[in-house]
Amino acid sequence: MTRFVRIDKESSLKTVLLNLDLVATVELAPQSDLLSSSGDSRKVYATFLAPDKTAIATLHFDSSSDANAWVKTHLGVEL
Repeated sequence: MTRFVRIDKESSLKTVLLNLDLVATVELAPQSDLLSSSGDSRKVYATFLAPDKTAIATLHFDSSSDANAWVKTHLGVEL
């Protein structure tokens, strides 16, 4: 059975469905200083990769603990 999670984009009417069965790898990376006007180094991006390392989705989280909690809730694993 295929598992999907709905992701509502902030400040947009767009919605994305992420097929969790395609996710083989999750990579966390800190937000670049170039992208952050506040300099908040706690913000992170989680990139979800297919088995062939193709990026399926990238989500922004306010902290690595938020990203870890999301992955644990939706994928059942801890980073």
